[in-house]
Amino acid sequence: MILYFIAIYLLATFILTWMGIDSKSEGVRIFLISLLLTPLAGIFLVMKERRKATPVHYYYCHQCDYIFPVKMSHCPMCQENGKKVKLNKYVSPHQITDQIGHLNLT
Repeated sequence: MILYFIAIYLLATFILTWMGIDSKSEGVRIFLISLLLTPLAGIFLVMKERRKATPVHYYYCHQCDYIFPVKMSHCPMCQENGKKVKLNKYVSPHQITDQIGHLNLT
C-alpha cells in the first residue's frame, strides 16, 4: 500500500515539474518543492508562476529567412543590402519552421 502512495506522489511531482517547464517557470524549483514539501505546494507555485511568465515573441524575415528574438520593425540583414523588409511576428519559432522547412537564428 505504501508503495502505491510513493508511486502516486512521485508521479504527481513529475507531472507538476512538466507543467512548470511548459509554463516557462523554473522546473527544478517546482520539482524540489513538490518532492520535499508536497505536490500541493507545487501546484500553488505553478499557478503563481504562470501569471508571471511572459512569452517571447520572434520576428521573421521572409526575404532572408532569419528569425530575431528581439522586437524590430525591419530586417537588419536586408537593410545592409539596401532592402527594407518588414518582419512578421510569431509566438514560437516552430510555427515558422513548419512553414519554411529550416531555421536560421541570429
